[in-house]
Amino acid sequence: MNDLQALRPVEFIDNYFPVIDGVTETVHEYARHMENATVVCPAMESHYLEKHTFPYPLLTSMTFRVPFSRYASAVPKMDRELEAGIAKANPDIFHIHSPSLLGKYAVSLGKKMKIPVVATFHSKYYDAILEFTKSRAIAKMVTNQIVKVFESCDEVWACSEETGETLRSYGYSKPYHVMPNGTDVSVPENAQELKEKAASLFQLPQDKHVLLFVGQQIWYKNQRLILDTFRLLCDQSNDWFLVMVGTGKDEQDIERYATSLNLTDHIRFTGQVKDRDLLRGIYLNADLLFFPSVFDNAPLVLREAAVLAIPTLATEGSNAAGAIRKNFSGFTAAADPQAMHDELVRIFTEEDVKKIGQNARETIPLSWEKLIPMVLDRYQTVIDRYERTR
Repeated sequence: MNDLQALRPVEFIDNYFPVIDGVTETVHEYARHMENATVVCPAMESHYLEKHTFPYPLLTSMTFRVPFSRYASAVPKMDRELEAGIAKANPDIFHIHSPSLLGKYAVSLGKKMKIPVVATFHSKYYDAILEFTKSRAIAKMVTNQIVKVFESCDEVWACSEETGETLRSYGYSKPYHVMPNGTDVSVPENAQELKEKAASLFQLPQDKHVLLFVGQQIWYKNQRLILDTFRLLCDQSNDWFLVMVGTGKDEQDIERYATSLNLTDHIRFTGQVKDRDLLRGIYLNADLLFFPSVFDNAPLVLREAAVLAIPTLATEGSNAAGAIRKNFSGFTAAADPQAMHDELVRIFTEEDVKKIGQNARETIPLSWEKLIPMVLDRYQTVIDRYERTR
């Protein structure tokens, strides 16, 4: 097939809007930049669909609400209309972005319809399951089942070599292909206006070192390390301010912990920011993205910050740090409050932070416009190989 945009991929994801995370953004951008993509996801609440439209076909599966969670879980095998809708899309390839119920359904349906299946390893599932269950045995058992899903696919993608090695550590033994994440690389023409609007709305200081975290407010993103580090910084001087953007199941506990550390006057919790321009304005008020999470594989927020010339401090040895060339396009330090404190003091004492940010802008982001042709080309490779060997 010469015209790769003529390909008809179906993207499967087990959590979609209004829950916004890196995987949601990736699937949305994939479908938005492809001419014939279809997205399959759990059913959304009617009031959300009334206010939001999507520039691509969206097929929703019958769902049930997960107790004590903001997530809905798909039950595709009970949904007779879903398979008919997928067949009507006349797909060339399936791409699963989560190895849960919709992912397993896609693998099974691919075998039935004789369609190749690609899977992307986005998240550190073992860590998430361990955090939820507090049981290493259960986390290992569920992770083993997840590995079986990946090994049943025709090709597996990892967002980076570091991510691929994480999958290997779970017991995955087959080859994988590295397919990086993209990001919106456009720099707004009204950057100063966006910066001033965000500063006014959230009362962000202009005379302090502003650190920024963007992501889900869940403990395993290392928020405790962020807050403990920030307490040490504030003990030393009044030159620091922290902005925490995002929502999540631990949001209230994290805010209470910040209060217990007497950080209320030095920190701003914004909640979820859905307005992309407003989020850009927040980025533009920051001097540094403080992202010590060891859970994320290839975080989009690091790339979003780099587009706006905001460098990142990540945990040394983490998958997130894989995109950073230390002291050239970003910074790393050990996952310890004192080590992070010392590195932050060093950065703002010795480093040209703006120059490091410019280096990040020039070396880290990959636009969706450049990435999607790579994705489609790889889809075609998988399809051709599948047709030769079946």
